[in-house]
Amino acid sequence: MLTKLKNRIRTFFGCSASETNGLLLLVPLLFLVLIGPFLLQNRLTRDATQTQLEEERLLKDWLEESKKKLKHEEGTVIVHSFFDPNKIGQNKWIELGFKKKIAERIINYRQKGGSFKEKEDLYKIYGINKKLVTAYLDYIIIPPPPAKPKYKAPPLNKVVEQMVIEKESAKFDLNLSDSSQLQIVKGIGPVLSSRIVKYRESLGGFHSMEQLKEVYGIKPEVYERLLDHFDLLIPAIHKININQDSIHLLANHPYLSYKTSRAIVKYRTQHGNYQSVDELKNIYTLSDSLYQKIAPYLEVSSPE
Repeated sequence: MLTKLKNRIRTFFGCSASETNGLLLLVPLLFLVLIGPFLLQNRLTRDATQTQLEEERLLKDWLEESKKKLKHEEGTVIVHSFFDPNKIGQNKWIELGFKKKIAERIINYRQKGGSFKEKEDLYKIYGINKKLVTAYLDYIIIPPPPAKPKYKAPPLNKVVEQMVIEKESAKFDLNLSDSSQLQIVKGIGPVLSSRIVKYRESLGGFHSMEQLKEVYGIKPEVYERLLDHFDLLIPAIHKININQDSIHLLANHPYLSYKTSRAIVKYRTQHGNYQSVDELKNIYTLSDSLYQKIAPYLEVSSPE
């Protein structure tokens, strides 16, 4: 059959025997060159599709396995409910899937004055199941700490009394003066007067004219001029109740760090309510100089 094909080619094209053999070899090669890329592309596409399907199957299996592992972590399933880690009790922690010893550790941490300011703080609990914490991140709600009560001016009758005293003494009450009044002093502009007012509000009112020296930017000569025009004529200090207020509220005061505030609350937890502000002297981390500064702003009376 091949011989007949060669004879026909030689007769039709007038080729020699060697040219006919070359032509028979060249034609199949040209055919492969033309259709080869299409065949290769189909093969690669089919292999890629199979690889993609295999990868998708493996990913799906892995996700299912991860869900099962997470659901059965510590022998429980995820409870879809919102909660505040600073308030829920030991039984609730166990209900959420945490081990009993971890629940006890969290409660003990809170009783000693600790608290969770951010969701991620839960990761810091020693031995806690971090995967379980991650699963609950969207369900954890931590309200922001209560805002520090703003400085309150004395009632109207006190203001009237202050005006009378100011008229007689020719001085303004430092705790009642606004930023515009402070600017009557040479060397005090809008920025410095605003800084004085803000510092007064963060303190809860000045109890001593010496505290003006703590305001950044007040030079000695400016301080002396302030004494000529201002004084503390009527007591007007907002006090913090160390038997009632939280660590965060205490720590908002410029004189108290978080560490010192925590020590104050911890002492209250261990020994009961303070009978007097003087009991703070029993806290060894609270220096005498700090006590002298902060004592005028503290009280132990029950809220009205």
